[in-house]
Amino acid sequence: MIIDFHAHAFPDAVAPRAMAGLIRATRGTLTSIGDGTFTNFLDQMEHDGVDRACVLQIATKPTQFDVLLRTARAIRSGEMGERARRMLVPFMSVHPEDPHLMEHLDEVAEAGIRGIKLHPYYQNFRLDDPKVWPMFRRIAELGLVVECHAGYDVGYPDRFDACGPKEIAALLRNVKGLAFVAAHLGGCAGYAPHATDELLDLGAYVDTSALFCNWYRDEEMRLVHSWPTERILFATDFPWTVYAEAIRWVKEFRDERDWEAVFSGNARRLLGI
Repeated sequence: MIIDFHAHAFPDAVAPRAMAGLIRATRGTLTSIGDGTFTNFLDQMEHDGVDRACVLQIATKPTQFDVLLRTARAIRSGEMGERARRMLVPFMSVHPEDPHLMEHLDEVAEAGIRGIKLHPYYQNFRLDDPKVWPMFRRIAELGLVVECHAGYDVGYPDRFDACGPKEIAALLRNVKGLAFVAAHLGGCAGYAPHATDELLDLGAYVDTSALFCNWYRDEEMRLVHSWPTERILFATDFPWTVYAEAIRWVKEFRDERDWEAVFSGNARRLLGI
């Protein structure tokens, strides 16, 4: 079984605008696989033998909560089709400046949604800012999983100050019991070798959505090879990565006896599926 812990897709009416904006923000650095729609995403999953995927949304404004929640609920209920209900695990997003933040987090949990996606650059906050720690404490109390962008982002090439290993460590030292997944191999790209290892004693997980495996390849290979099996989650950041290549890349650096945990077991444990 394969579960992609980090992927993105959009409703048909939204996908062209959303994808154009993302490609523009990355200055053409990334090339998408397909058109960004849920239909295309599900087709690609079936073609490449991916059983389930966490589809992540990002609230770039506080006012987006309701529409994102409707989408997540539609996936879970089957309103977006039986394939989506069966194959997708929707993550919600909240904005740290939402005046109804705590009530909205409660709504997420009550809707049966298992995770929250956050991106400090797109949402203009820092993980080491005490002002956002109450949000994370409430997320932990509700038993939700956080999937958070970590480290470098091609859309913000000059930013290394909000969600690198140091900022993640500050958060986890001050918010206990938080199930925190640091995307892109814990933000190792652009930081000193072994910087991500500071997170090992703090209980963080990392996902394998390393888009720039040729830029910081030595550190990424070391991390995938050496981190404890139970703390690594297979992920791609689809539609920016070809599934076959992402699967091959992980298998190359991890012993076969670890594949079940990395490709699905750890995700199933975190998500309760």
